[in-house]
Amino acid sequence: MFSPVIKPTTVRTILSIVVTKKWVLRQVDVNNAFLNGDLAEEVYMTQPPGYEQGNSKRLVCKLNKAIYRLKQASRAWFETLKVYLISSGLYVSKSDSSLFVRVLNDRMVYLLVYVDDIIVTGCDCTEVQTVIDDLHKHFSLKDLGTLNFFLGIEVVYAQDCLVLNQKKYIKDLLQRSGLADAKGLPTPMVSNLHLSMVVGSLIDNATEYRSIVGALQYVVITRP
Repeated sequence: MFSPVIKPTTVRTILSIVVTKKWVLRQVDVNNAFLNGDLAEEVYMTQPPGYEQGNSKRLVCKLNKAIYRLKQASRAWFETLKVYLISSGLYVSKSDSSLFVRVLNDRMVYLLVYVDDIIVTGCDCTEVQTVIDDLHKHFSLKDLGTLNFFLGIEVVYAQDCLVLNQKKYIKDLLQRSGLADAKGLPTPMVSNLHLSMVVGSLIDNATEYRSIVGALQYVVITRP
């Protein structure tokens, strides 16, 4: 029911290679990605409003393609994309199932896939553009040009480096948790505090706390 996504360590590693070798760095977004997924199992749904035929209480629709909010949609889309990329001459990296590689006459192209967001890079601009054009022939794409913003991470180009920051992501998190006006401190908590399982009061909203902690873990992408 899930789709594998590119690992943060893979993203950092590939971006390091891009900076060192001065490769081109492109980004594309697949339009309505989940609607491209082919279902491997039989799935039925009630008839959508306005499109009922016959007895709507007895007749249902059989899905041949995935749709949004379907549990299998993300996995079905990734499998469809994977089959196409492999048929196009790319292979799956052994270290990351969402990293696709093609080597042709010493020209290398990398595709980093995170659901419908795809980073394309390689040593040859023409080869990178060819991969994007071939992908666009099979799927409807939005070519976002040079990589600038990816999964809440802003990419800033300097002379000999890439600067990654999550300023917008952190500000949105502070806003969502009601801490937008909080003052900064040099340490995240009191340094001499002793925590205990049996002393103290429970958190009022444990779900919100877990959500914030989980969101904070994502910030380490730019702070390895």
